[in-house]
Amino acid sequence: MCDKAFLERGYTDAYITTIANMLQISTGNLTFHFPTKEHILAELIKELCTFQEQIEENEEGEYPLPIAYLLELAMFASVCVENPNIKDLVVSAYTHSMPLGMIRANDTQRAKKVFGKFCPEWTETDFIQAENIVSGIEYAMFMTEDTEKLSFEQRVAGSINAVMKIYEVPEEIRQAIIAKVMAVDYRSKGRHIFERFCSYVEESLQKES
Repeated sequence: MCDKAFLERGYTDAYITTIANMLQISTGNLTFHFPTKEHILAELIKELCTFQEQIEENEEGEYPLPIAYLLELAMFASVCVENPNIKDLVVSAYTHSMPLGMIRANDTQRAKKVFGKFCPEWTETDFIQAENIVSGIEYAMFMTEDTEKLSFEQRVAGSINAVMKIYEVPEEIRQAIIAKVMAVDYRSKGRHIFERFCSYVEESLQKES
C-alpha cells in the first residue's frame, strides 16, 4: 500500500499520515516499521530492481544487452515526461541517499554485464566510480524539461551517448546503438512496462494481505 501511494501520488505528496490512513494504521505504527518516507522509497526501489531482473530474464534475447539497457533508460525518461507523479518519484529516488545507493549498487552490477567487454581492464572500483557519474547523467535526463532548442529525443540520445562514453564504447558502435534505440517506440514500451510494474506491485500487496 505504501508503494501504491507513491505510484499514485508521487513522493512529495504521499505524506506519512496519508499512507497510514490508507493502511488504516496509526502514524506511530507506520513509522515504527519505516522511520521515514525515504525508507519506504528504498523498499519501492528494491521492488523495482527485482522487477527489472524478472523482465530481463523473461525478455532476454529481444535486444542485444547494450540496446536493452539503454532502451530502458529511454523508457523511464518517457514515463517521467508523461506522468508528473512518477517523475517526482524517480527524481526523489535519485536525490535521497538510501534509494540512490540501491540504484547505484544494482546498476553497477548490470553495467559490468552490459559494458564489461568494452573495458576489460576495469576493476570493481572503476565500475563503482563510473556508476556515480552515470547516475548523475540519468538524473539530469529524468528531471530536465523539454525546450525549443532541446527536444526529448535529443535529450535521450545525448544522455545514452554520454553513458556509453563513460564505459569506453567506441564512437562507431555508440552511433549504431543510438540509432537502434531511437528507432524503437520507447514511449509506448515505457507505458506498457510501467503498467506491468503497477500490476507487479498490486500482486505483491495481495500476497502480503
